Amino acid sequence: MKVRELVETLQRFPDQDATVVIGEGVTPNVWLIVEGAVERGIHVKKTNLDWVGPGSEPGVEIV
Repeated sequence: MKVRELVETLQRFPDQDATVVIGEGVTPNVWLIVEGAVERGIHVKKTNLDWVGPGSEPGVEIV
């Protein structure tokens, strides 16, 4: 997902004062509260799009 796509998706939500959370991923019904975003240099492994590491491609880490 690109930053533009995330922003457009969030702008469609009716309650703009809702808290943003991210699913923990492994345990159902466990979420992490989003506090902000940080620009990062990343590298996306082309054979596994779920894996990202340090690199030179532009990315945003949600923290």
